[in-house]
Amino acid sequence: MKKIFLTVIALLSMASAQVFGMYGVTTDWINFLTHGNQFRARMDQLGFTLGNDTIKGTFGFRNQASYGGSIGDMLNTLDGKDYNFDPTISMGIGYTSSLIGIGVGYNATIGNKIYKFNGKAEGKPTQAVGHTPVLVLNALDNAFRMAIPIQVVHLADKDEDGTKASVTAVSVDSQFRYYTGLDFLPQIRLYLRYGYYGWNTESSGTKDKGKMAESFGFEFRLYFGAMVEEVALTPFIKLAYNGALGKQHNQTRVEAIKVLDSAAAMSANFTPTSYGERWATSAWDLTLAPTLGLTANSDIVSLYVEPSLGLKITQDGSATEKNVKEKYDLFYGAYAEIYITPLKNLEWYFEADINNGGTSPNNVDFAATTGITWYLPAL
Repeated sequence: MKKIFLTVIALLSMASAQVFGMYGVTTDWINFLTHGNQFRARMDQLGFTLGNDTIKGTFGFRNQASYGGSIGDMLNTLDGKDYNFDPTISMGIGYTSSLIGIGVGYNATIGNKIYKFNGKAEGKPTQAVGHTPVLVLNALDNAFRMAIPIQVVHLADKDEDGTKASVTAVSVDSQFRYYTGLDFLPQIRLYLRYGYYGWNTESSGTKDKGKMAESFGFEFRLYFGAMVEEVALTPFIKLAYNGALGKQHNQTRVEAIKVLDSAAAMSANFTPTSYGERWATSAWDLTLAPTLGLTANSDIVSLYVEPSLGLKITQDGSATEKNVKEKYDLFYGAYAEIYITPLKNLEWYFEADINNGGTSPNNVDFAATTGITWYLPAL
């Protein structure tokens, strides 16, 4: 008990010293309970996981602006005056054992500055903030793992005429994994996603409310395993679906945190009725992508590559047409990770991802990050 108490004191002391954490608003939290002690510094994150065999914790920030950017971009100005400081500040604590592990986390995401009127004629700039509580659970000696982050954004205002307005966005981006222990079918993953974005107004005693967007999605993966000489093969099949609900919009995936970057919906002067158009056909997309994962290791370098090739079907939806033809696109991607470990506890990491998003052959997205990980001893 004394050792546990000292561990908690150490974690809280480091938090007060503003050490930085590395978990964001998505299902990255699923690795929290299985991560060893480490300090990580990458282009978009800076943080640690630290604890012992019973208790561990994390604290800090990660840059997750919806329009992209690295930690170095967070002090850039978009208008020469307001800083683009929009990190996700994360903190969490967890209990681990061979039977069960449970953790709770919290993220505060700082968004764009918005103008709030608070019943006055002129608005004042205010920093918008989103909140993401997280539940993490491991069981069966870490064979079963799940992470459920819930993103919540609520923004309210009142103009000088007394008109009140608010927008609320909630989204759940959950992940479930099961490691079977079988060589030919080592892992099964399921992602479940739900999002809602709505508004409320009150003017002269008359209340009104509506839904701007609502969506549901899932992703199911079956992993297989094999060895060819010194190369480990982990092919998997991915089936992903995202769709709009309610026929009121064409957004196939609502993410609450991204509302922070939508300044048009941040004051009592916005007109929510413009979002109330009822669509004749809902929008959705479906992706089926067989993927081959290959892993090769040496004493210093580890390489993981993941080429994929599949089919994406897209239904854009329509406000007027009931019979809209789906679009068929070839989906392709190439993902790679490189780990260089010159010393046992020090690692250089590089990650790159190229894909066409399944929309057209000329629409190619590229993303990459790099940094170091320093593996620390247990407390």
